Amino acid sequence: MQSNVCIFTKIVHVASGKEIDPGLLQEGTYIEALSLDSPKLMLVLRDHGSYLQNQLRLQEFDELSISLGDTWREDGVSSQETFVVLTSRPMPDGTVRLNCLAKPIFDMKKIADRTRVFTQRGVQEIAAAFAGGLKRSIGQFAVVENYHCIAGERPTTMLRQLAEEQGAHAWVARGTFHLRKFAELLAQDPAMTFHYATMDSGFPILKYTRPSTQMHLQESAIRSFTGWNETLGRVKTSSSIPFLAGAKSTPPMITGAAAPYVLGNKPVTKQTAIDFVTLGNLSITPGQLAKLVWHLPDPENPIDEGFRKGSLSNP
Repeated sequence: MQSNVCIFTKIVHVASGKEIDPGLLQEGTYIEALSLDSPKLMLVLRDHGSYLQNQLRLQEFDELSISLGDTWREDGVSSQETFVVLTSRPMPDGTVRLNCLAKPIFDMKKIADRTRVFTQRGVQEIAAAFAGGLKRSIGQFAVVENYHCIAGERPTTMLRQLAEEQGAHAWVARGTFHLRKFAELLAQDPAMTFHYATMDSGFPILKYTRPSTQMHLQESAIRSFTGWNETLGRVKTSSSIPFLAGAKSTPPMITGAAAPYVLGNKPVTKQTAIDFVTLGNLSITPGQLAKLVWHLPDPENPIDEGFRKGSLSNP
């Protein structure tokens, strides 16, 4: 997440073709996450003369072309994205608050007007059907299930199901649709190293919290997932998979999955290991691997790398 007006270098109201003066921007927050619910954009614009409302006629479902850039960094990243305005709310202080969603995600979330069935189709083909003009970064996946997007449902619902059953995650970032296995993400080299308790590093950890997620994991993932296979009969998650090793109990959960491969992926999930704040940096994107280093005040043990690395989901 970036919350700094300096990263917004250009804002254009697509319908009118007119540029919105960046000087009107009072507050801006750009959010990316390892999910099909982002990128998101929240803007607070000064509009004391009602220029945005009366002249541009800015309203819900309008599109904004947003240019982002780390203009103060020598290796700065720049990108351009189109966002759809979901809400436009005039405030008593003369500002307008906009909540926006990236157009590719907005399109993926549109309710389907017809049913689409993918019988024993590859993940590449299914992803291409919904990715629109996005680039695609798709891992290697087995063809094990049939998928369908029923009229009246959102395609993102089916894509989340597909990712879950493949032990993967789906997300959109910087104009690319990603669908990658967790094992593949964790096998990457760290993209950057963050340091705590020192400002000598270019990527400091300014503050952090470690949320408790054990209850959520116990309820949702540490389960014996079962299903019915027409050939094999009742099938279930193997208790020998590493994620369940050492679990005192694995309560059953009945699913519609029929393939042992899918049931084996059901316990694979993500959890928030740490939330931390660092300096603004647009090169941080979801799906990267990060190494975290804690510098301790004890002279005999100046560095603690016990918490080595993790996949960033909400930069």
